[in-house]
Amino acid sequence: MNILMLVNWKIEYTEKVPENKQPPDYYVPGHPYWFFKYFKKADKIHVDVVDIRSFSTLEKFEQHTLRFYVWQTLKCIPKLKKYDVILSHGMQSGIVLCLWRRLFGKGRYKHIVFDIGAFNSGREEGRALKLMQFASKSLDGVIYHTEIQKEYYAKCHPWLGNKAEFISFGTDSEYFARQRKSEERDTKKKDIEEKKAGRQRYILCIGHNKRDWNTLIKAYGEIKTEINLRLIGNGEIKTENPQIEVLDRVDVTELKDQIENAYFCVLPLKSFRYSYGQMTLLQQMAMGKAVIVADVPSVSAYLREGAMLYYEPENKEMLKEKMQQLIEEPELCEKLGREAEHVVRTKFNEKNMALEIEKMIEKYCGGHNET
Repeated sequence: MNILMLVNWKIEYTEKVPENKQPPDYYVPGHPYWFFKYFKKADKIHVDVVDIRSFSTLEKFEQHTLRFYVWQTLKCIPKLKKYDVILSHGMQSGIVLCLWRRLFGKGRYKHIVFDIGAFNSGREEGRALKLMQFASKSLDGVIYHTEIQKEYYAKCHPWLGNKAEFISFGTDSEYFARQRKSEERDTKKKDIEEKKAGRQRYILCIGHNKRDWNTLIKAYGEIKTEINLRLIGNGEIKTENPQIEVLDRVDVTELKDQIENAYFCVLPLKSFRYSYGQMTLLQQMAMGKAVIVADVPSVSAYLREGAMLYYEPENKEMLKEKMQQLIEEPELCEKLGREAEHVVRTKFNEKNMALEIEKMIEKYCGGHNET
C-alpha cells in the first residue's frame, strides 16, 4: 500500500536520525515515518511525507493570511494516482485536496483527515463554514482526538456520519521517558528532600499560545513558596514577579530536560471545542510528572483516567489550591507522576494510536493492497 501524508508543519528531510528532533519532525528514507512504525503490516506499506514548505513569500501568505496550504497539495496532484491513501494532518493541509476532489472527481485513492481544529475552529456560521461543508463532502474518513467534536459533526457536517472516528491521541512513551541516571543525580531520598525544601526545582508551564497565563500568574503570586514558576514557549510574556522565569521556545532535547527537572507541571488551557494541549499533557505524564490541568473539552477524555489534578478554567482559587497541595505534599507529587507514566505507557501512547489508525485505514480503504 502506498500512502501519502500531508503534514501541516515543516519537517527535516535527512539521511540519518537527528538528535534534536522528535519522530514527527523528520523523515529518513527507508525508515518508517512517525507512528507508521507500529503498524502490524508496516513492512507492506510505503509512506511519502510532504510538509508545508514552499516559496518564502507564498509560505508566509499561506500561514498568516490564507491559513491553509495551497502549494503543498498542488505539487502532489501529478502523483496522486500512485497512492492508495492520502492522510492530511489538519484541514489546513487537507482542504485544497478536498476542493480538488469535489471539482474534478475523487479518483481511486481514499482521503482521510486528522481533524485537529474541528474544520476551522468549529465555526457554525458564515462563509468559512460553507466552504468547509462543501469540502468535507469529499472526505472518505475523519480522525479526531477530542470527543466533543462529534457533536459538531452531527450539527454542521452530518454527511460524515460513520466516517468520523474518535481515536485517542498518543505520545511516544519511549522518546518521552524519565531521563534520570544514577551518576547524574543524588539518591531518591535526597531528591525528595530537595523537593520539600524547594531547591533546584521549579513549577513548569509549557506553551506558545492558547494558555491562560493570566490566571496561572495570579494564582502563583498568592502562594508562599521558594519554588520558582518557569514559563517556556512564549518569550513575550510580561511579569514583574521575580520568581517567574520566562523562556522562549526550546528544542525538544532541552524541552525534555526542562520537564525532567520540574517539580510538577501546570497546563492552564483555555476552553475550545477542538483538539489541542493533549501532546504537551501526555509528554509530561510520560516523563512521570504530576500535572495540574484545566478541565476543558480538549482533554476531557484523558482526565477520566485520573493520574492528574484538574481545576475549572479561569478559576484562580481552585488552581492555587491544587498548586499549594502539590507543593506541600511531595509524596503525592511522586504518586501522581508514577500513575501518569503508567497511564501513558498502557493507554495513551503512540503505538495504541497507530494501531487504531491502521484499523481505520483498513476499514475505509479495503485493507492493505500489496502494490
